[in-house]
Amino acid sequence: MLIHKITGILFAMLAMCLFNLSPLLQKSALNKIPQLSFWNWRTSFRHLITNRRWLVGFAVGCIGLVPYFIALDLAGVAVVQPLYGFGFIVLVYMSHRLLQERLHPGAWTGIGLLILMPVFIALGNVSNVQVSIADRSVQWNLLLFVLILGGISLLLSVKVLRHPTLWAFISGIFYGLAAVFMQSATSFFALLTNWGWDRNLAMLIAALLLAVPANIFADYCLQIGLQRKNASRFAPISQTVNNAVAVAGGLFIFRQQVGHWGFYLTALALGAAGLFLLTAFKHSGDRPRFKQEK
Repeated sequence: MLIHKITGILFAMLAMCLFNLSPLLQKSALNKIPQLSFWNWRTSFRHLITNRRWLVGFAVGCIGLVPYFIALDLAGVAVVQPLYGFGFIVLVYMSHRLLQERLHPGAWTGIGLLILMPVFIALGNVSNVQVSIADRSVQWNLLLFVLILGGISLLLSVKVLRHPTLWAFISGIFYGLAAVFMQSATSFFALLTNWGWDRNLAMLIAALLLAVPANIFADYCLQIGLQRKNASRFAPISQTVNNAVAVAGGLFIFRQQVGHWGFYLTALALGAAGLFLLTAFKHSGDRPRFKQEK
């Protein structure tokens, strides 16, 4: 129903604003702690969880999961995930106010494009999930999808020391995978009332157990990248990859149908253009100073 789709889009916009506010709060904390290391993750993790501002940012992101889960149930991942770009309006404004990251006046153009994006997504008339996650063929497609993206991430991880920007691509891949797992969990949750609580409850828990570590790993990669790039430059790259992975999952795994491809592709183009404009801006202090270990 149209009312369900519009309601889902509104919940998604709320969730995305919270998701984008989260790394911004975390970024202001990251500049005051020792540089994070992917290999020495225990020490790095201890630095994170003992920083109050970083924990506040993490809590804001967790709160965003509530409207996000509702949005997935009402509209599907191919509608919800591209709307993440809408939250960059919050990121751009607050990064200027809190982090003093100077933005090019062209940011307003990017903001305008991102504001238009939800309208065109609604006009795209994308259906909700069309297949049952309980079908064995859907589960095999999901497994193949995960293996392909896992292989790509492994290849990228070899180059991150020389090219730190690749952390954005890796985090985007795993954020997208987490979204696909969350869609799976939502689908299993919907089956509970129809098919009982035995097998579907187990599959729901399994999907959540996959979504949570994928999201945590993506967030940790994001933290590493945020220490090396400005929040309003690194995060849009990660989100562009996130969108591509989630949309691919929604269309090819869950068989969401696009009613009007012209509007839907326009929405994706507006989101990509808006994010590109944000990444193209020149900022001062691209490499923040880190607190030194004693």
